[in-house]
Amino acid sequence: MQKSFNKKIESGQKGFAMLVAIVTTSMLLLVSFVVANIAVKQLVLTFSSRESQYSLYNADSGIECATYWDVKNGAVSAFDPSGTTAIKCNTQTFTVGGAQTSTFTIDFTQNGGRGCAVVTVDKSVPNATVIRSRGYNICSGSGRRFERGVIINY
Repeated sequence: MQKSFNKKIESGQKGFAMLVAIVTTSMLLLVSFVVANIAVKQLVLTFSSRESQYSLYNADSGIECATYWDVKNGAVSAFDPSGTTAIKCNTQTFTVGGAQTSTFTIDFTQNGGRGCAVVTVDKSVPNATVIRSRGYNICSGSGRRFERGVIINY
């Protein structure tokens, strides 16, 4: 009788060791999933930051081009409502002016860049100019589209 009782204890201890091994493995697996999830979120955050910078750069480039052509000729702006003018931004030519508001889109992907900028020059208020530039990391297609805007009033 003594012998069978010892066998029952030994087999019970083997089950306990198996339970501890399963629980330990499960905990390690859970920790590895948490670490992997944090790493994936960090990659998404890094991607978002880079794409946001492209958008801001495009908006800034668009507003600089419009400001340059607005003040280039001194008293006569390229965006003058009384006539049209051809301007050049990023090797692209646009016909602007002839209306209170001029809008044009600069495509930065032509020169190996990324995205575009939609620039609006408003001269509806006498002796005032409002330039709005909205930059995008992608202009068409699928993906996460980021938009950044810059406005100048003078």
